[in-house]
Amino acid sequence: MQREGFRTLLCPVDFSELSGHALRYAARLASCRGGKVVAAYANWFEAPPYFTEGRIEELKREFRDSLAEAARTRELLVKSSLGGEASGVETRVVEGLPADAIRKLVDEVHADAVVMGTHGRSGYNRWILGSVAERVLRESPVPVLTVRGAAGQPVRHILCPVSDTQASHQALQVAAGITECFHATLTALHVREPHAVNAVPNLCSWIPAEERARCEIRELVRHGDAAEQIVAVAGEEPYDLIVLGAARRRFFNGLVLGTTTLRAVRHAPCPVLTVG
Repeated sequence: MQREGFRTLLCPVDFSELSGHALRYAARLASCRGGKVVAAYANWFEAPPYFTEGRIEELKREFRDSLAEAARTRELLVKSSLGGEASGVETRVVEGLPADAIRKLVDEVHADAVVMGTHGRSGYNRWILGSVAERVLRESPVPVLTVRGAAGQPVRHILCPVSDTQASHQALQVAAGITECFHATLTALHVREPHAVNAVPNLCSWIPAEERARCEIRELVRHGDAAEQIVAVAGEEPYDLIVLGAARRRFFNGLVLGTTTLRAVRHAPCPVLTVG
C-alpha cells in the first residue's frame, strides 16, 4: 500500500448478502484516501458438445439476456449496500470463469487490492474457503481482503503477524499505512514457534520512522503454533482487521499458500487482508 492508500479496489460480487458486506468494506478502504471501487460480476457460458447448433444459439441469447439482467441487479446491489456512496462505484459485468476474470480485471482496472466475500461452510476445519476465493488468494498479484460478515465499527484495531520474511515486511508496511489513515492502533504480533531458529528482535523495525510517528504501535510476542496463536489473539480483543504476509511457493505448475496463511484466513474472527 502506497502512502496515498488504495487507489482502486476491485470487488467481485455475486449478488449475495455477503457481496454487500464486501462492497461496504471496499468503500471504507477506498474512502480512506479518496480511492474508487470497481464492482464486477463474472459469468461463463459453455454449451455441452452434444447440443445442436440451434440449441446453442438459443442458449447464447438466454445467456446474453442473463448478463443484462445481472447488470441491473448489480446496480441495485451497489445502491442498496452503499446508499449515497454508490455514485462513486464503477460497475462491470464480464464473461469468464470467476477466478480468471478477477485476475484479468486486476490488470485492466489497475487494482491495488481485491475485496471479496468468502462463503464459509461448516465442516472438519470449521471453515473451508470457496474454490474461487482460495484460487484468487493464491494467484492475485495484489493484496486480497477476505470478508465473511457485516462491516462493524470503523477500523480501530489492526493485528499484523510478523516474521522474518519479505512478505511479512510488506504486510507490516501496508498495515502501518492503514493504521495511519484510520487513526487506529496496530499490534505487531510475533509467534515464536518451537522449531524457529531466530526470533525477530524488533518487530517494528521495518516501519519507517515517519510512519511510526503517525500511528500507535504495540508489540506482542507469543509462543506456539503460528496459525493457532494468530486466531487466538484475534479473538482476545476486538480486532477489526488482520493484515497477514503470505509467501507463495511453486508446486508443479501452480502456486500454493502456506498452511499458516490458509488456516488463519479460514478461522479468523475478522476480515483478513492477505499481502503476497
